Formats: sequence, structure tokens, C-alpha cells
Amino acid sequence: MTERENPGAGLRFIDVHHHCVLPEYERALVRSGASDPSRPLRRNSDPEALIETMGSFGIDAAVVNPLSVAGVHHGDDANARYLCETTGEALARFVSGHPKKLGFFAPLPFPDIEGSLKQLAYALDVLKADGVILLTNQNGIYIGDPCGDALYAELDRRKCAVFVHPARPSFVDELSLKMWGSIVEYPFETTRIAANLIYNEVMKKYPNIRWILAHAGGCLPYVSLRLKLMEEQDPNGPPDFKDRVPEGVTPYIGQFYFDTAISGSRAAMASLTLVTEPSHIMFGSDWPYIHREYVDEQIIAMRTMPELANIFSQVERDSALALFPRFRG
Repeated sequence: MTERENPGAGLRFIDVHHHCVLPEYERALVRSGASDPSRPLRRNSDPEALIETMGSFGIDAAVVNPLSVAGVHHGDDANARYLCETTGEALARFVSGHPKKLGFFAPLPFPDIEGSLKQLAYALDVLKADGVILLTNQNGIYIGDPCGDALYAELDRRKCAVFVHPARPSFVDELSLKMWGSIVEYPFETTRIAANLIYNEVMKKYPNIRWILAHAGGCLPYVSLRLKLMEEQDPNGPPDFKDRVPEGVTPYIGQFYFDTAISGSRAAMASLTLVTEPSHIMFGSDWPYIHREYVDEQIIAMRTMPELANIFSQVERDSALALFPRFRG
């Protein structure tokens, strides 16, 4: 069998961007009166089926993400707390029989900060989650907003891995564009979060949070120089950004972690490897939200591109092993 017929042959990826939408999450969305604008996806009915599918891609282990872009908070704190608790519990049960193959990110009901703090403790201490997942924005409030300082402080104290996945921005419905919002708008959502975390000093004040940005950070590597415009006169100052953060923007860009989901091209990896260290780049499939042919295409490209030639083993699994100890040994 050729590499093109079986792109993952001989590989042992640790996948940090793998969706697993369970019935408990879908029922909680109905309870909240929310619709799911996600594109159609294939579902794995049980963990054994999930692991079998992973193996066909060359994925040895995965930290699964329990959410779609429908998110968790739809205007009611009680419903959001219920959704996060029941979804987290369901996912803990789902992965429990395969602790060396499956981990999970637990959802938090941001921007409900009190609820998020309670769920964070429950998820990490009781459910033994590997980290948490936050959508870029909920109800128009973006991650990095100062309203979340108490949450960021606790995430920092716990040295938590926080996976940031784009949400569907509300303004998509106002655009005359006919294409899926995921094609263009979602990468910009992730870029907004990265800029917001830097601008509002979250990266500076809480350096122990391991922020994992989906899809290679969206457009972050490409606009990394443009973000230095923050260092000019600040329209929201005084104090200006350059006085609050005298070290500037650049040091913080490389502190993010990134997955390769829907970004496994030479152009994307060339940009990403210039703004961060190999230890901050991890494999992501985005399965099952994209068709298999696109995952296979990216695996073939990443195996052969010169940009990853000397760091492929780190992207494949070593970088993820440093963050997710359950997969060691």
C-alpha cells in the first residue's frame, strides 16, 4: 500500500483538535433553545469506533473536544452551567475505558465567571479533564475580556491547558457572503482572541496558562508584524499599550500553542514555524468536521514538506506529550 493510499502508515499522532459531539451536549442545546449552525458531521457512536477511526489516520491518541460552534452559553447562566456539567460528565465516561488513547477538554460556561470557576474545579479535580475548552466568544464577549480576570488567575494558578476554538460570530448572518462562515470568518475569530489576550495583558499577567489556538492561530502568524501597531499611540489610553507592555507584542506571539488543523500546507507551516518554537506546534485533524480527503492531504504534505523535516516528531507527538502527561509511557 502506498503512502497516498494510507497517509498515516507508521505514524503515532497525538491529535489535540478532534471533535466528539455527544448526545448529552445536543440535548443540552435543545434545553437552552439553541440551534447548531455547524456543518454536517459524521459521529462516532462509541469510543471503540472513535479509536478505530483514529488509527486509520495514524492517530495514536487524542484529546477530544466536546463542542460544536453552537457553544455553551445562550443567555442563561443556569442552562450554560447544566450544559457544561452534563457534557463534561458524559465525556469523562466516554474516555474512561481508554485512558492512554483518549483525553478530553472540559467546557466552561464563560462568560459566567462564577460558574466557570466552579466547573473548572469540578472538571480538573473530579472529572480529571486534561484541560478546558473555551469558544472565542459567547454572547459577544471575547476571551481576553477583563471581566474574566478571576478565571484567568485560576487557570494560571493551575497551569491549565486551554483550547480555544472559534465560535460563529453573530455578524455572519448580516453579511451578503453566501459561503460557510467557517471558511473565512473562523480563522479571524481566533486571531481576534490572540490579539485580545495580548492587548489586555492577559498573556503578561497570567504566563502559566497554556493557550492552544486552533487552526494554526488563524491569521496570527501572517499579521504578527501588523499587531505591532498596538505599540503606537493607544486610542484607549493613557496609559498607552507600549507603557503597559514595554516588551511589546512579539514575545507573546510565540508563547501561544498551535494545532495544525486545516493548516497543514507549506505556506501555513512556513509562517507558523517563524513565529513560535517547534515545541508549541501540535497535530490537529479537525475530524470529523472535515472530509477525510482533506485530513489525508495534510498528513501527506506534512510528512514531506521541508518546513517540518527536522521537527516532524515534535509536531507528531512530542509537543503534545509535554502538555498531556496521560499519554506518556
